[in-house]
Amino acid sequence: MIHSPTITSTKYWPGDLGRFSTHAVVFARLLVKGKDYGTNAFIVQLRDLNTFKRLDGIKTGDIGSKFGYVAKDNGWATFDKVRIPRMNMLMEIVELNKEGAFTVKGDPKVLYTTMMLIRTTIILECPHFSARTLVIALRYSAVRRQFATIKGSKSERKIIDYQTFQADLTPLLAKHMTQMVVSTFVRNEFHEMQMQVYKGEF
Repeated sequence: MIHSPTITSTKYWPGDLGRFSTHAVVFARLLVKGKDYGTNAFIVQLRDLNTFKRLDGIKTGDIGSKFGYVAKDNGWATFDKVRIPRMNMLMEIVELNKEGAFTVKGDPKVLYTTMMLIRTTIILECPHFSARTLVIALRYSAVRRQFATIKGSKSERKIIDYQTFQADLTPLLAKHMTQMVVSTFVRNEFHEMQMQVYKGEF
Protein backbone atom coordinates (compact mmCIF):
# COMPACT_ATOMS: atom_id res chain seq x y z
CA MET A 1 0.00 0.00 0.00
CA ILE A 2 1.05 3.62 -0.58
CA HIS A 3 1.04 5.73 2.57
CA SER A 4 2.27 9.30 3.18
CA PRO A 5 1.31 10.21 6.75
CA THR A 6 3.49 13.32 7.19
CA ILE A 7 4.06 16.69 5.51
CA THR A 8 7.57 15.58 4.54
CA SER A 9 6.17 12.48 2.80
CA THR A 10 3.68 14.56 0.80
CA LYS A 11 4.44 14.51 -2.92
CA TYR A 12 5.07 18.04 -4.23
CA TRP A 13 5.52 19.63 -7.68
CA PRO A 14 4.60 16.93 -10.25
CA GLY A 15 3.02 18.48 -13.34
CA ASP A 16 -0.77 18.08 -13.74
CA LEU A 17 -0.98 16.20 -10.44
CA GLY A 18 -3.28 18.58 -8.61
CA ARG A 19 -6.27 18.72 -10.93
CA PHE A 20 -5.93 16.64 -14.07
CA SER A 21 -3.95 13.40 -13.79
CA THR A 22 -5.79 10.10 -13.46
CA HIS A 23 -2.60 8.12 -12.74
CA ALA A 24 0.83 8.91 -11.32
CA VAL A 25 4.21 7.25 -10.97
CA VAL A 26 4.84 7.58 -7.25
CA PHE A 27 8.29 7.17 -5.72
CA ALA A 28 8.01 5.57 -2.28
CA ARG A 29 10.03 3.43 0.10
CA LEU A 30 9.44 -0.29 -0.35
CA LEU A 31 8.92 -1.99 3.00
CA VAL A 32 8.54 -5.79 3.00
CA LYS A 33 8.13 -7.63 6.31
CA GLY A 34 9.81 -4.76 8.13
CA LYS A 35 12.79 -4.57 5.77
CA ASP A 36 13.41 -1.31 3.90
CA TYR A 37 14.45 -1.74 0.24
CA GLY A 38 14.76 1.98 -0.45
CA THR A 39 12.88 4.18 -2.89
CA ASN A 40 11.07 2.48 -5.76
CA ALA A 41 8.49 3.51 -8.37
CA PHE A 42 4.81 2.54 -8.37
CA ILE A 43 1.91 3.32 -10.69
CA VAL A 44 -1.02 4.64 -8.65
CA GLN A 45 -4.50 5.45 -9.96
CA LEU A 46 -5.60 8.81 -8.56
CA ARG A 47 -9.09 9.33 -10.00
CA ASP A 48 -12.10 7.37 -11.16
CA LEU A 49 -11.96 7.24 -14.97
CA ASN A 50 -15.72 7.83 -15.31
CA THR A 51 -16.47 10.45 -12.65
CA PHE A 52 -12.93 11.94 -12.49
CA LYS A 53 -13.30 12.15 -8.70
CA ARG A 54 -10.34 11.31 -6.50
CA LEU A 55 -10.26 7.74 -5.19
CA ASP A 56 -10.57 6.97 -1.48
CA GLY A 57 -7.49 7.81 0.54
CA ILE A 58 -6.07 10.23 -2.02
CA LYS A 59 -5.90 14.00 -1.63
CA THR A 60 -4.46 16.29 -4.31
CA GLY A 61 -4.29 20.00 -5.05
CA ASP A 62 -2.41 22.68 -6.96
CA ILE A 63 0.51 24.26 -5.08
CA GLY A 64 -0.48 27.71 -6.34
CA SER A 65 0.93 30.30 -8.70
CA LYS A 66 4.42 29.79 -10.07
CA PHE A 67 6.48 32.79 -11.17
CA GLY A 68 6.52 32.83 -14.96
CA TYR A 69 4.54 29.59 -15.25
CA VAL A 70 1.16 30.30 -13.69
CA ALA A 71 -0.78 28.18 -16.20
CA LYS A 72 0.99 24.96 -15.15
CA ASP A 73 -0.77 22.77 -12.60
CA ASN A 74 2.11 21.68 -10.37
CA GLY A 75 0.40 19.72 -7.66
CA TRP A 76 0.70 17.97 -4.31
CA ALA A 77 -0.67 14.61 -3.21
CA THR A 78 -1.04 12.56 -0.05
CA PHE A 79 -1.96 8.90 0.25
CA ASP A 80 -3.76 7.35 3.23
CA LYS A 81 -3.05 3.60 3.10
CA VAL A 82 -3.99 3.30 -0.58
CA ARG A 83 -3.80 -0.34 -1.71
CA ILE A 84 -2.39 -1.08 -5.15
CA PRO A 85 -1.66 -4.40 -6.91
CA ARG A 86 1.90 -5.73 -6.66
CA MET A 87 2.12 -5.55 -10.45
CA ASN A 88 1.80 -1.75 -10.23
CA MET A 89 5.42 -1.64 -9.13
CA LEU A 90 7.73 -0.79 -12.02
CA MET A 91 9.91 -3.91 -12.15
CA GLU A 92 12.29 -3.52 -15.07
CA ILE A 93 15.23 -2.68 -12.79
CA VAL A 94 14.04 -4.31 -9.55
CA GLU A 95 11.54 -7.09 -8.92
CA LEU A 96 9.32 -8.18 -6.03
CA ASN A 97 7.79 -11.63 -6.39
CA LYS A 98 4.62 -12.99 -4.76
CA GLU A 99 6.61 -14.48 -1.88
CA GLY A 100 8.10 -11.07 -1.05
CA ALA A 101 11.60 -11.77 -2.38
CA PHE A 102 13.27 -8.61 -3.69
CA THR A 103 15.73 -8.80 -6.61
CA VAL A 104 17.86 -6.05 -8.16
CA LYS A 105 18.35 -6.47 -11.94
CA GLY A 106 20.08 -3.15 -12.63
CA ASP A 107 20.93 0.15 -10.95
CA PRO A 108 17.79 1.51 -9.19
CA LYS A 109 19.09 5.06 -9.65
CA VAL A 110 18.01 4.72 -13.28
CA LEU A 111 14.44 5.23 -12.03
CA TYR A 112 15.29 8.90 -11.54
CA THR A 113 15.96 9.39 -15.25
CA THR A 114 12.29 10.37 -15.64
CA MET A 115 12.97 13.47 -13.56
CA MET A 116 16.28 14.01 -15.35
CA LEU A 117 14.43 14.06 -18.68
CA ILE A 118 12.17 16.90 -17.49
CA ARG A 119 15.12 18.94 -16.24
CA THR A 120 17.00 18.32 -19.49
CA THR A 121 13.93 19.61 -21.33
CA ILE A 122 13.89 22.75 -19.18
CA ILE A 123 17.55 23.39 -20.06
CA LEU A 124 16.72 22.93 -23.76
CA GLU A 125 13.76 25.33 -23.57
CA CYS A 126 15.57 28.22 -21.84
CA PRO A 127 17.51 29.39 -24.93
CA HIS A 128 14.34 29.31 -27.02
CA PHE A 129 12.63 31.77 -24.69
CA SER A 130 15.67 34.04 -24.48
CA ALA A 131 15.92 33.96 -28.31
CA ARG A 132 12.36 35.26 -28.64
CA THR A 133 13.03 38.23 -26.38
CA LEU A 134 16.37 38.99 -28.06
CA VAL A 135 14.81 38.91 -31.54
CA ILE A 136 12.23 41.48 -30.44
CA ALA A 137 14.88 43.71 -28.85
CA LEU A 138 17.34 43.48 -31.74
CA ARG A 139 14.75 44.07 -34.46
CA TYR A 140 13.30 47.03 -32.61
CA SER A 141 16.72 48.55 -31.93
CA ALA A 142 17.65 48.21 -35.62
CA VAL A 143 14.67 50.29 -36.78
CA ARG A 144 14.06 52.64 -33.83
CA ARG A 145 15.89 55.91 -34.25
CA GLN A 146 16.56 58.53 -31.62
CA PHE A 147 18.53 61.81 -31.52
CA ALA A 148 20.37 63.41 -34.40
CA THR A 149 23.70 61.93 -35.52
CA ILE A 150 25.23 65.38 -36.19
CA LYS A 151 24.19 68.61 -34.57
CA GLY A 152 21.62 70.29 -36.78
CA SER A 153 20.97 67.15 -38.83
CA LYS A 154 17.45 65.79 -39.19
CA SER A 155 18.76 62.23 -39.49
CA GLU A 156 18.58 60.23 -36.26
CA ARG A 157 20.78 57.36 -35.09
CA LYS A 158 19.47 53.82 -34.72
CA ILE A 159 19.50 52.92 -31.02
CA ILE A 160 21.47 49.75 -31.77
CA ASP A 161 24.43 52.03 -32.61
CA TYR A 162 24.60 53.45 -29.08
CA GLN A 163 27.34 51.90 -26.92
CA THR A 164 25.21 51.99 -23.78
CA PHE A 165 22.52 49.95 -25.54
CA GLN A 166 25.13 47.50 -26.85
CA ALA A 167 26.57 47.16 -23.34
CA ASP A 168 23.15 46.07 -22.08
CA LEU A 169 22.25 43.73 -24.92
CA THR A 170 25.57 42.07 -25.82
CA PRO A 171 25.96 40.14 -22.52
CA LEU A 172 22.41 38.82 -22.93
CA LEU A 173 23.20 37.70 -26.47
CA ALA A 174 26.40 36.00 -25.25
CA LYS A 175 24.47 34.28 -22.45
CA HIS A 176 21.93 33.02 -24.97
CA MET A 177 24.63 31.55 -27.21
CA THR A 178 26.23 29.85 -24.20
CA GLN A 179 22.87 28.37 -23.21
CA MET A 180 22.46 26.98 -26.74
CA VAL A 181 25.84 25.21 -26.59
CA VAL A 182 25.36 23.89 -23.03
CA SER A 183 21.78 22.70 -23.62
CA THR A 184 22.87 20.74 -26.71
CA PHE A 185 25.72 19.17 -24.72
CA VAL A 186 23.38 18.20 -21.85
CA ARG A 187 20.83 16.69 -24.28
CA ASN A 188 23.51 14.62 -26.02
CA GLU A 189 24.93 13.39 -22.71
CA PHE A 190 21.44 12.39 -21.55
CA HIS A 191 20.79 10.44 -24.76
CA GLU A 192 24.18 8.74 -24.44
CA MET A 193 23.30 7.69 -20.88
CA GLN A 194 19.94 6.30 -22.08
CA MET A 195 21.63 4.24 -24.79
CA GLN A 196 24.03 2.76 -22.23
CA VAL A 197 21.13 1.88 -19.92
CA TYR A 198 19.27 0.15 -22.78
CA LYS A 199 22.39 -1.97 -23.32
CA GLY A 200 22.48 -2.84 -19.61
CA GLU A 201 25.54 -0.71 -18.91
CA PHE A 202 24.73 1.05 -15.64
